[in-house]
Amino acid sequence: MPGVRKPQPRRSQAQLTTQFTSVVGMSLTLFMLGMIGLTASLGHWAAGQMKQRVHVQVYLQREMSQIQIDLARLTLEADPSVAGVTYLDPEEATRKLETELGESFVSFLGYIPLPPVVDVAVKPEYANPSSMKDAVGRFEATDGVAEVAWNGDLLQTMQHGIDRLLPFLIGAAGLCLIIALALLNNTIRLTVFARRFLIRNMQLVGARPQLVRRPFVLQGLYLGATSGLIAFALTLGVLTWLQTQLGTMNLTWIGIVASFFVAMGGLLGAGFSGVAVNRYLRSDLSQLH
Repeated sequence: MPGVRKPQPRRSQAQLTTQFTSVVGMSLTLFMLGMIGLTASLGHWAAGQMKQRVHVQVYLQREMSQIQIDLARLTLEADPSVAGVTYLDPEEATRKLETELGESFVSFLGYIPLPPVVDVAVKPEYANPSSMKDAVGRFEATDGVAEVAWNGDLLQTMQHGIDRLLPFLIGAAGLCLIIALALLNNTIRLTVFARRFLIRNMQLVGARPQLVRRPFVLQGLYLGATSGLIAFALTLGVLTWLQTQLGTMNLTWIGIVASFFVAMGGLLGAGFSGVAVNRYLRSDLSQLH
């Protein structure tokens, strides 16, 4: 009869609307979680970039033979804190300086005033004040080294800024994580709430809790995985926009990120669905209204 068939499309449309709303809400929440992780990664990347720019100028003694200079350079390069060394030849540096100044000061002075210099690039893990002091001490003890120049005050200021901001960043990330998980939990609870009477009807016909819980957990798994894919697409768009700063993304890394989003969405969706169903399994009939 027409009068009997009309409610079914309305229930199906309402269920589809609820599922669509849940997917949108879960996708935005997972995207927020992805942005938290991306922000943490960018912060770590920025700190690493700053530490990679830490260099030390090692001035060698004058009147050293080429063999002595090479030995000093190899000794510096063998230090565990050194990422690489670049030898700055005094004659070449003098020619460049004369070209920039537009006049020859060597003929006036009668000698090359610039000493031989070794530019030392420091490894990021050693780019902190305490490790740098030890490294500079080893550089100064190297045979043929006259002076070691490095900006300790700048490095100290940079490290102090990182140490001061780190607790606030961790606290903000933790707060955002709690808010995101709470939003995800509420979204899934609303999905289960719309079908709370179905849970009661299944109990009344003698269905066991595992049987009642199974379709909701599977639906949460499906909706969560779908939301994870959507959140990954949004995150991939942000990563593509930041590609100039982050560098080229390889397919293996993209696959790992996609798998992480799908797995996280599916597990959170299934887990929160199971918790929400358990609540209604233990509820009285009066609490369902």
